[in-house]
Amino acid sequence: MARFRVLSLSLSLLFVVQSVVSISFYLPVRSRKCLREEIHKDVLVTGEYEIIEQPNTKTNLKITDSSGHILYVKEDATKGKFAFTTEDYDMFEVCFESKSPMGTGRVPDQQINLDMKHGVEAKNYEEVCLH
Repeated sequence: MARFRVLSLSLSLLFVVQSVVSISFYLPVRSRKCLREEIHKDVLVTGEYEIIEQPNTKTNLKITDSSGHILYVKEDATKGKFAFTTEDYDMFEVCFESKSPMGTGRVPDQQINLDMKHGVEAKNYEEVCLH
């Protein structure tokens, strides 16, 4: 019986870990950080992001494929959702860029929270657009 509980708990944890694909990191002022991921053809990709704002700082978000085609762009991004379907098997890049005018003094790093899902993990595109 104890063995069954351990197996059941292990399977439950495995399911939870597989269904959560998120990352948080700090973005220094006037810097850029990009995340890359290979995704197969005809796959729905959805995502949500939140940027903890700092005074005098703007953050831009841009998602591109390996050819430089822009799949999503948001200037002065703070919080939002995006969705796209891949046309080819490709490497996709999600970039956050922090901008701040010179002479604004020391500005704390911005916290970026990103949750991306693709394939069966992704929500329906219409659901994403309605929220």
